[in-house]
Amino acid sequence: MDDPAQLLLIASSRMQRTPAFERAVAMAEACHCGLRILAVDYIRVLEVLGFFNQEILATLRDSYLLTHRRWLEDEAVYERKRGLDCSVHVMWSDRVAEEISHCLASMQPAMLIKDVHHESVLKRVFSTPLDWHLLQECQCPVQLVTPNHHALPRKVLAAVNLYRADDMDLRLNDAILLEATELGRQTGAAVHALYVYDWSAIYAAGMPRLGMPIESGFEEALSDAHEEAFARLCARHGIDPRHRHFLTGTPISTINGFARQNEFDLLVVGTLPRHNLPLIMGNTAEALLGHAPCSVLIVKARQGSEDL
Repeated sequence: MDDPAQLLLIASSRMQRTPAFERAVAMAEACHCGLRILAVDYIRVLEVLGFFNQEILATLRDSYLLTHRRWLEDEAVYERKRGLDCSVHVMWSDRVAEEISHCLASMQPAMLIKDVHHESVLKRVFSTPLDWHLLQECQCPVQLVTPNHHALPRKVLAAVNLYRADDMDLRLNDAILLEATELGRQTGAAVHALYVYDWSAIYAAGMPRLGMPIESGFEEALSDAHEEAFARLCARHGIDPRHRHFLTGTPISTINGFARQNEFDLLVVGTLPRHNLPLIMGNTAEALLGHAPCSVLIVKARQGSEDL
């Protein structure tokens, strides 16, 4: 018999139930999953003190870890009493990304959940080295949680891309909608699908082949073809016709504006497997994360696919 699915929560160093903590607990309950809580602590000030006195460093470090572990264990005990399979692991390391990678490899969770970190200077939601690492390295879906009013998402927006239509792109769109609809089924959230048709980008990419001027009616015919393909994709995944949104514009600003105006609390996007940072940077998913109006669930495509 297979082991039940597990969610992995990357706990904040703050000893409080953060939005990601509440989201992870609620999703574990709704999805009947186990919850594994990992805290990787490292306080640089203490390490600096250790240069002068290793005994003081060891004492302070052990005291901090003990306090954090006790707090998390108290929360885990509370959740176990409510019927949740919950465990805690706390460690001290300055190689946070590496420790998380080891945990991912051994545990293979159904989803990783983590608080988003706001960067006040750059005003970016998605900016920390750890977040970059997770986007590149983690093969399971990654949910970056923003402050919210609900433990479980109530409105989910799945953003797909029909700009390219090779086999791997189509599979990525399917993966996005599969993840979104399954989440909706488990949590009761309303699931919407969105495709932003960007004629200017399509025309710019195809201009060397198409030449100028474009024949009358070509743009309208191409738009109709994309809308029909979007309708077929949504129908295949059981998306309510009233929840299908075909819009025209620039993808990043249109998706963000639509999500914000309609008060979605989870945006589902897709991205490519890790190759290298330049391939990650500048793509649609990364740009959306940089200005996300709500929590974001990143679905990783299988090896060889392209980004959303």
